Amino acid sequence: MTPKPPVSAVPGRAVEAPVVRFGVFEVDLRNGELRKGGVLVKLQQQPFKVLALLVSRPGDIVTREELRGQIWGGDTFVDFDQGLNFCIKQIRVALGDQADTPRYVETLPRRGYRFIAPLERREPTGSEAPWGGNGSPDHAHGLRALTAPLAHPAGVEPRTAVAPPGERRREWTPITVSSSVGLGFVLLVVGAFLAGWRAGQSPAPSFHRLTFRRGTVDAARFAADGEVVYSASWDGGPSQTFATRGSADTRALGYVKARLEGVAGSEMALLQPREGKGPVLGRAPLAGGPPRQILEDIGQADWAPDGSTFAVVRRVKGFARLEFPVGNLLLETVVGRISHLRVSPRLDRVAFLEHPIPDDDRGSVVTVDRHGTRTVLSSDWASLEGLAFSPPGDEVWFTGTKMGADLALYAVSLRGRERLVHRAPGRLVLRDIAPDGRVLLARNSLRLEVRARVDGEDSERDLSWFELPLLTDLSADGRRIVFGESGDAGGPGYGIFLRDTDGSLPVRLGDGRPYALSPDGKWVLSQGIRPPFQLVMLPTEAGESRVLKDQGLRDVRWARFFPDGRRLLMVASEPGRLPRMWMQDMEGGRPRPVTPEGATGRDVVISPDGRFVVAFPAGAMRAVMYPVDGGDPRAIPGLEDNEYPVQWTEDGALYLRKAGVPARMFRIDVATGDRRPWRDIAPADLAGVSLMMRIVLTRDARSYAYGYLRALSELYLVDGLK
Repeated sequence: MTPKPPVSAVPGRAVEAPVVRFGVFEVDLRNGELRKGGVLVKLQQQPFKVLALLVSRPGDIVTREELRGQIWGGDTFVDFDQGLNFCIKQIRVALGDQADTPRYVETLPRRGYRFIAPLERREPTGSEAPWGGNGSPDHAHGLRALTAPLAHPAGVEPRTAVAPPGERRREWTPITVSSSVGLGFVLLVVGAFLAGWRAGQSPAPSFHRLTFRRGTVDAARFAADGEVVYSASWDGGPSQTFATRGSADTRALGYVKARLEGVAGSEMALLQPREGKGPVLGRAPLAGGPPRQILEDIGQADWAPDGSTFAVVRRVKGFARLEFPVGNLLLETVVGRISHLRVSPRLDRVAFLEHPIPDDDRGSVVTVDRHGTRTVLSSDWASLEGLAFSPPGDEVWFTGTKMGADLALYAVSLRGRERLVHRAPGRLVLRDIAPDGRVLLARNSLRLEVRARVDGEDSERDLSWFELPLLTDLSADGRRIVFGESGDAGGPGYGIFLRDTDGSLPVRLGDGRPYALSPDGKWVLSQGIRPPFQLVMLPTEAGESRVLKDQGLRDVRWARFFPDGRRLLMVASEPGRLPRMWMQDMEGGRPRPVTPEGATGRDVVISPDGRFVVAFPAGAMRAVMYPVDGGDPRAIPGLEDNEYPVQWTEDGALYLRKAGVPARMFRIDVATGDRRPWRDIAPADLAGVSLMMRIVLTRDARSYAYGYLRALSELYLVDGLK
């Protein structure tokens, strides 16, 4: 819990801090709260401190140097410019303010900021003013405008504030206050607020930056001798493994396209992808040398702290199996995915992040002991990434958020008692904790980006919007895209947006996750992110949404339209059964299975006549054609392993993509097997681009759009976190 700052101005006397009001907003300096019309507005502590300092000096320019000295002090972890910009942005979001036409906070380029709105304050109650003078005669009224004249600050001319809509416009004048009004007291309270906040905290942790190149840190671990080992992709290149004792002493270990999974003694565990097969887990010496392969088809792994064995996750016939030690099944699940596996220092349990939706990072912090007892320690997180045990093994530390994309560092005890460890602007990702308590933290700038090329245009257009726009579909004429937003702009229920590919502003259609745009462009098929997970049709023009009836299927993972627009193809399961693909008539009736159990995945296309579905059989590396009306699957001539269908065009061609960055695409004639390269899909700037997301193509192959993940990381060694 954040300690309350001291606000007493007179020894031995507790005083009541003022509540500063402007328009419909109030700033409560005692409780560190911003309210709008009496309703609490969410604002993090650091942005609130900036706002408190600004309102304490209305009309004055508060320089960037003053803000740095009074609020950040000696904390040098966060790049100051980025931290201050983040705070101002959050203040403007909370106040509904605009940088170009400010009503409250004005930017003075390269100088600082100025609060420009008229202020009122709520007087302290009681028979005597808290600063020792007699009470003002209007105390009973509670609010009084601070309007006494004051000489303008040097170089500052009087300004007219833009009044909020619906309010009377007032002339703004820089304010002086007599002793009865007490602006000096407001300044004293703000100073006490800032000083008290620092005084009530533990000593500030120290942060030492380890990486400076442009790209993504995939994983990082402490070695036994204190060295830091990490894998990263720099400047658009493949992932490599490095070791460092400090930013100036970094050496490449020679392992390319390998993800670090753990360190024990003088060795490290690496997960390496294989063409046409599942990843293989190997162990390699930290001093260099070829890795020795030990386990195949592994999705996640962690080396036990004593180096005796591994905990692994592998997918077998559609089930995710968690084993510890290897071969000893602790947990098996068909729903969602498991990530960030860690073995306790006590060797008595394994912790991990559990994500109910496979391609979403919302989820829970979970442990399972050696007897297979599963315990949910903390749940309902909008985004989770990064996990490690505390050195004694009595807590699980993790980075997550309940809303938006910026993660903070938390700890939860094995009994479920949760606490905040550290918060800072940006997306913090926990990478490891050393036995002596030092922490490896990455600060990630995470963004999903979208680009499109429309028929008749010579180049791609950047259609990125908000933080995490997840591309879903492209209209038949290539003129509209549908995307979901799971960052701050999407809200707690996520958001569904429609945007023209000419770059005009997006339109919000509703909450949830979008799955597909109907062939006629009139509806978006979507699903809520919380139970009961209903499928909903959202109109793209005027109209009302339609909730589709539940037909008894469970765990609907995705759905899309058949070309006729009257049927849906969905992945779902019957109670107690593996998921499979189903065809559902939108007018009702029982759903009918299209594929055997276990044949799932999002990389699915439907033939233009609606007679075939191209999908992967359970555990297979090569897609096949499933007849919708029943029958044996058919091989596709010219298709190779690990090629994913993108579109089946009207001329009978199947367009495919290879995994990787860039995404190499091919065109295959389904009838003859004739195979030709089509194009490579990727942005020109590949720095930090670690994953190509969805690629959508019109039926005439004249327009396309694609999404990708860009993550830029800075790795820090942190000392002093408790």
